[in-house]
Amino acid sequence: MVSPFPSAPPAPDWPYLTLRAALHARDGVRDRHSLTLTDAQVWWGCSDRTAKRQLSRLHAAGRLAYTPGRGRGHTSRVAFTGALEEELAALTAHLAAAGAAAELARLSRLGFPRAWVLTDAVRGAFGLGVSPAGTDRLRTVVTRPLTSLDPLTVNSAAEAHLLTQVLDPLLLFDPQAGTLRPHLAHHWGTPDDGRTWVFHLRKGVSFHHGRTLDAQDVQFTLERVRRGAPWYLGGVTAVQAPTPFTAQVTLDQPDLFFPRRLAHEQALILPRDVPFDERRPVGTGAFRWHALEGGFRLEAFGAHFAGRPLIDEVEVFLVPELRGDAPPTLDVTGAAPTPITQGPVESWVPENSVHFLIWNAHRPAARSAALRAAVVELHDIRAFWQEAGRTERLLPATSFLPRRSLGRPPRGHSLARAQALLQEAAYAGPPLRVWVLDLPGARQEAEWLAARAARLGLPVQVIPAPLDALPDAGDDVDLAFMGEIAGWDEHLSFWSALKQPELLFRRLLPAEVLRDVDALLDGYRTVPVGAAPEHAALEALMTRVEARLLGGHHLHLTHHRVKRRAVHPLIRDVHPDAYGRIDFKRLWLGDARA
Repeated sequence: MVSPFPSAPPAPDWPYLTLRAALHARDGVRDRHSLTLTDAQVWWGCSDRTAKRQLSRLHAAGRLAYTPGRGRGHTSRVAFTGALEEELAALTAHLAAAGAAAELARLSRLGFPRAWVLTDAVRGAFGLGVSPAGTDRLRTVVTRPLTSLDPLTVNSAAEAHLLTQVLDPLLLFDPQAGTLRPHLAHHWGTPDDGRTWVFHLRKGVSFHHGRTLDAQDVQFTLERVRRGAPWYLGGVTAVQAPTPFTAQVTLDQPDLFFPRRLAHEQALILPRDVPFDERRPVGTGAFRWHALEGGFRLEAFGAHFAGRPLIDEVEVFLVPELRGDAPPTLDVTGAAPTPITQGPVESWVPENSVHFLIWNAHRPAARSAALRAAVVELHDIRAFWQEAGRTERLLPATSFLPRRSLGRPPRGHSLARAQALLQEAAYAGPPLRVWVLDLPGARQEAEWLAARAARLGLPVQVIPAPLDALPDAGDDVDLAFMGEIAGWDEHLSFWSALKQPELLFRRLLPAEVLRDVDALLDGYRTVPVGAAPEHAALEALMTRVEARLLGGHHLHLTHHRVKRRAVHPLIRDVHPDAYGRIDFKRLWLGDARA
């Protein structure tokens, strides 16, 4: 039998690799494996006949020895002569040398041991580089499945970041000045103090499919938002296009904060003549979206009205998490530095986010105020950090925004108070079921809380969940660990998080709390946007809303995530976008000798 991968390995044989990965995952390292045709059908996703043909092909090619079972009850067997780790080393080295990032990403998802696939050479296939044709390219990875890429339902920072590279809003929010600035609309205003808003569009703005933007596209987009996300444009009674480059929105009552909603992801402008497809969104943005095997490519859009991006393309591949339990990173280091380059430039970057523990108010356990307060006393984030040996920076949360938490002392916690509150609660129900995303760091925190609670006699069961899942009111879940991230417009992000039905606040908080929060958030309508007291008024509103959310212990803020960012020194103008991610539109590749 010949080696599956000779000195010059051919293109990957995906049926062979899929079979080998599945058998290794099931049986570990063995020379021979039992195999049923049903197994092969499931792993290959094919018919019985096709499975037999594939096994015969691989046998004839010398990639395995297949021995069919004889008679009823006799299991078929396959044998491999080559050592799996050595075969993968040869294949990954070949693919890395060829820069075959798509094939490497696909290989990494088959389930082989990470160390055998995600080698230094493989990592070198990602990062920055220049193609033979002189194209400046950044290759990066996403280490989880993507959730919604529809502006109406996007609820994750990574997806929002990608959408803003491809789609444009009418207006942009300037975080430094705290005001709006023109984008697709060059001027806007209200002739009646906030009930009618008129937006004047730039002329000659091109969509990726070639047509020019006009007011009917704005009308189409905002009507789509009214139908699909009515919470976001509540109060809109009409959207009109009185001229080809003028859009007019009428509200049922004055709302001076309304234009700021048009700078957010939900209101990104779409073409009216292209059905929306999450697999290939079309807009007017700085990059055009192209599908790739195992990912997608963002290609610089030369006709972008605000100027072509300096980098030519960004390729994004879906691969498993590379670092296991290591702290989260924004890593675009690519290959190891050459002698003429410096090493990666590293820094710790506070993310404009908050992690929290929230009760499901629809469950019996959540009705006990003493039990809710006891769990808050038990969850001491500083104690967890110390006992878990976490090395990343810790910023305890006392507010939704890290800048506000920095100005306040951390909340104190006491096991003695927790014990007294548990005695008062006298909880005798089943173990509290705690929902958590199935990520190593998140599970570690939940399991630490469960162990701490058990020492005081409170049983807690940790329920890991898929990365694209969210608990709902009717689920068998008492508490949930989750996080929320704010964009550049912090006050609008705060408002949106508490209004968006896809997020946990609307799903799990008590109806009376949501009623009070909604009444407070109505104050947004009367804030004089752009006036000097605006920031102070919004901060005061946030303080009142936070006090209502946290006062009854239905919600417990834990910490703000701090990321380590490692950036290759040749990548210039690395600016964070609204969500702390690298803004591809401003990147360029410099010269190591410059």
